[in-house]
Amino acid sequence: MSSPWFERDPASLRALEHTLRARYPTLHVFLENGTCHVRGTIAVVENDRYQLDIELPDDYPDSLPLVWETGGRIPQELDRHVLPIGALCLGVPLRLGIALKGRFDIESILEIPVRNFLIGNSLVERGEDWPHGDRAHGVAGILEEFDELIGTDDKMRVSRFLLDVLQGKIRGHWPCPCGSGLVLRKCHREGWETIRKAPRWLLHHSLDAIMKDLERRTKKARAG
Repeated sequence: MSSPWFERDPASLRALEHTLRARYPTLHVFLENGTCHVRGTIAVVENDRYQLDIELPDDYPDSLPLVWETGGRIPQELDRHVLPIGALCLGVPLRLGIALKGRFDIESILEIPVRNFLIGNSLVERGEDWPHGDRAHGVAGILEEFDELIGTDDKMRVSRFLLDVLQGKIRGHWPCPCGSGLVLRKCHREGWETIRKAPRWLLHHSLDAIMKDLERRTKKARAG
């Protein structure tokens, strides 16, 4: 097993601590059992503070951290965009990865998905609607994202398209996966270009999640 990022690169840990002191002085680093946590409070607007526990992954900043709200303000329910493990559902990893250019450093995470999530929760606390739209969780959310990008949420079509993208096979004269009958460059070209520019590990992550879901459902159908 490889060592965590802060052991491989102590300078990165010092850089993280410097960033917190300079920009987020109420957040602090804790190293526990080979894992790096950032804990403390953050204000999303004046006089509206949240208490957080952020677990940075072993390959930080290349993967999405887990973020918990630990002050008891957010009910641990899917309807409030909290995952079964209690962590906040910050969004579909593919969308976040594209928006953040594949870098999940502490500043990017705090300033975009975390801050947006917490502001949304504050609005809900005041009786307003969740401002970010409701996205399904897990594989369903991944498929919704591809439906917006390439016009299909069919698992087999999406997984085939992803595999071809990763292998560099797709060309603009190919039939669009949405089934319109048009070639890709005259149909969902923008979505295709967005996917092509996404970090490859994110595409692998999406493909792996879809394929595991297909396998699980196939086994369940056979057993039934």
